[in-house]
Order: sequence, then structure tokens, then C-alpha cells
Amino acid sequence: MKGSAKVSALQPMFGGFIFSLFIGFFLAGCAHNPDIRMGPDNTSGTTVNNPSSYLGCVQGELPKHTKVYTQQENNTLQLFVDSTDPNKAAGLVEIKDNGSQHHYVAYQRDAWYDHGRLLDAALTCSRA
Repeated sequence: MKGSAKVSALQPMFGGFIFSLFIGFFLAGCAHNPDIRMGPDNTSGTTVNNPSSYLGCVQGELPKHTKVYTQQENNTLQLFVDSTDPNKAAGLVEIKDNGSQHHYVAYQRDAWYDHGRLLDAALTCSRA
């Protein structure tokens, strides 16, 4: 009888542990799509290319079926991949127009998936 009392005493603790794990995974799932600019996969630098030529080069390096959108925000030209919402975009390249040197930053969500194709394009086009 004493053995069964120990087992029944552990059941509420085990159930609480499982519930805590479930809540933890649920909260982690809710935070899965943060702003792409907060992710770890990015590259940056400067280029002498003007912003529209630079983004044209980047777009040309991507597969033809890729959905891209450009928009101007203050003195920054942006190229979004798949969505203009930073929480849903697969990639984003921003280039600031400030004289002869233009600063760019490229972000890619899940860059491992295609070996960082957008990041490579951003770097390659900065040298072209």
C-alpha cells in the first residue's frame, strides 16, 4: 500500500510539469515571427552604387519566381521578399542614400534554407 501512495503523490507534480512545458512551447510559438530586423541572419556594408541600381542587382540575383516589393521610407529604399510586413517577410534589404557612399543592411529569415541567397546577393551587388 505504501508504494501506491508514493505514485499517487507524484501524479500532480508530473501533471504540473507537463502543463508548464506546454505553456512554454506555446509562448515560444507565439514569438516565432518577430521583426526580421531582429533576427541573427544579416549582413551590412557600403557601396558606391546608387540605391535603385543596387536593389535592381539584388533582385536580379534572386530566383525569377521570388515575390519582391520595393518602397521608399525617408532616405531609405527597401526591398522586401514575400511580404512588406517585417514580421512576415522572408527577406529585407535596406539602402540609405547619403552622398557617394550608400550604407546597406540585408536581413534574411531562415537563411540556412537556401544557403543565404539574399545575403550573398546583397554582398555581391555591393561590389559590382
